[in-house]
Amino acid sequence: MKKFMFTQLVTALLMLMPVNSYAHYLWITVDNYTPEPGEEITISLSWGHDFPKNSAAGMEKLDKLFIIDPDGEIIPLTITAKGNEKVAAPVKIRLNKKGTYTAVLIRKAGFSSKTTQGYFSKSKKELDGVISSSWSEASAKAVITVGSAGGGALQKNTGQRYRLISLKDPNMLKKGDNLPVKIILDNEPYRTWVYATYAGFSPDKDTFAYTTRVNKEDMEAKIKILEKGIWLVKASDKIPYPNPEEADNYSFTSTLTFEVK
Repeated sequence: MKKFMFTQLVTALLMLMPVNSYAHYLWITVDNYTPEPGEEITISLSWGHDFPKNSAAGMEKLDKLFIIDPDGEIIPLTITAKGNEKVAAPVKIRLNKKGTYTAVLIRKAGFSSKTTQGYFSKSKKELDGVISSSWSEASAKAVITVGSAGGGALQKNTGQRYRLISLKDPNMLKKGDNLPVKIILDNEPYRTWVYATYAGFSPDKDTFAYTTRVNKEDMEAKIKILEKGIWLVKASDKIPYPNPEEADNYSFTSTLTFEVK
């Protein structure tokens, strides 16, 4: 009886702890987050555990890349392979209109299963020896300010079920400020943990400088900007999948990068 009660207590405590997902995640980096109108910038598409190391994302995992301009218009961008490699090449572009832009990268949604033989992009019912299985959806954004901040790019609904939204133009922040963000799941605010770090904080994988939780009052998470530099904010969640014969859960991840000067 005591052993049973102890197990229940441990389980309850674990449920209250912030749980970060250690799966690979997408992010976008830009060589210049604050260009002048018409100045060429380079957008890199990355995938891994160790921001800001540029581990180029595999072509087979990527769905689409686009930019939202200050008027809310969508500018599609083409993802190409890097030479003869199977990874995405950096994308070069010139943005002529003043204001705030959002670059958006979407990963192909699909099943991802861990088995006794390794990882496969298949559902549980297609495999043997399944340890865990998810339907995975992921996206990444970067905020770029051309000339001066302004416009509606940050508020534009990019269409994903799970979205991380910045409530302030992060490129206007200074060290010591707070960045408020919301997490949206199926068009409703969602309460979860949010992680943030900046380039140079740690060389170790899956190590973040700041952890906070969406509060109950206004359903926002406020991230303290501890240092200048390139920042990444990340949210990820798992919820039960409706057909347990196919997968155990939905796995959602969304990231945002920006620069604080």
